[in-house]
Amino acid sequence: MSIDDLIEGGTFFALCALPNEFDDSRSPLFFEFNSSSFQSADGNTFIAAPFSTNICNEPQRETSQQEHRNIIENALQSIASGDLEKVVVSCIKHVPRKTQTLQSIFERLKERYTNAFVSVLHHPTYGTWMGATPELLLHKQGINYRTVSLAGTQPFSAALQWSEKLQREQQLVTDFIQQSITLCNGVIEKENGPYTFQAGPLAHLKTDIHFQSENPSEGILNELQPTPAVCGLPREAARNFIETHSTFERRLYAGRMGIRFSSGDEIHFVNLRCMQVFNDHFELHVGGGIVAGSNAADEWHETEIKADVLRSLLQ
Repeated sequence: MSIDDLIEGGTFFALCALPNEFDDSRSPLFFEFNSSSFQSADGNTFIAAPFSTNICNEPQRETSQQEHRNIIENALQSIASGDLEKVVVSCIKHVPRKTQTLQSIFERLKERYTNAFVSVLHHPTYGTWMGATPELLLHKQGINYRTVSLAGTQPFSAALQWSEKLQREQQLVTDFIQQSITLCNGVIEKENGPYTFQAGPLAHLKTDIHFQSENPSEGILNELQPTPAVCGLPREAARNFIETHSTFERRLYAGRMGIRFSSGDEIHFVNLRCMQVFNDHFELHVGGGIVAGSNAADEWHETEIKADVLRSLLQ
């Protein structure tokens, strides 16, 4: 049965494909809602956690470039005054929904973005979401964990170079993750990076961090999420800025999606490159990190580049 048939029939479900580094077959994993959680036939659980608790399913209007500019100017003022070091400003872009089925969009996302966690979620509270996120939040195997610092974005090319601003933005995320691991009594075993990581037509700076911890995964997730890559620093000040200045709800954007396997292993991803699905349009959520020296026009251009990842499959 197709994704579209399941939604039309009123079935709540999650369908996902892991990045090829975790499953080179990329066989879709199916979870059905059983009144309280999303379960697979073999006892695995799909988990979706929003960025904030303010959730509804009503459409939201598109963010104008002037609105985006105004928020960035406010962010730069807060950074200059010392209240913030970084904050992630996002926006919503609309794409008309035409004749393509959600099943065909899912298949194309899975085919094109092999390094991403590709998912579709039809949830009784959160509505319908699709996406292809490149950002691993946490991979658990026993007491061994892996996370990544992923920040900085530009179009991929063979000769790309990373500006000082983008390198600084990525280092802020890495420093935060290292501190969070220490707070969880974790012991960092190995780091690899930063290096250039390709996600479809985009490139990011990425650092892999391997560590061990006896602490429960839930506490580690709460320390890590939201990272500066989707929120900012200091974290609570950045979260308050986002809630005060945004003209829309993030909902599942910048939250997390993941799987708890019956074996006890887990894998979680930050929900980026995602969209909420409505009957007549898609609402794409995209954002970028604002630090000292950020430029509103450049930041808007970056959101356009990120949105094109999904637009190319929808138009």
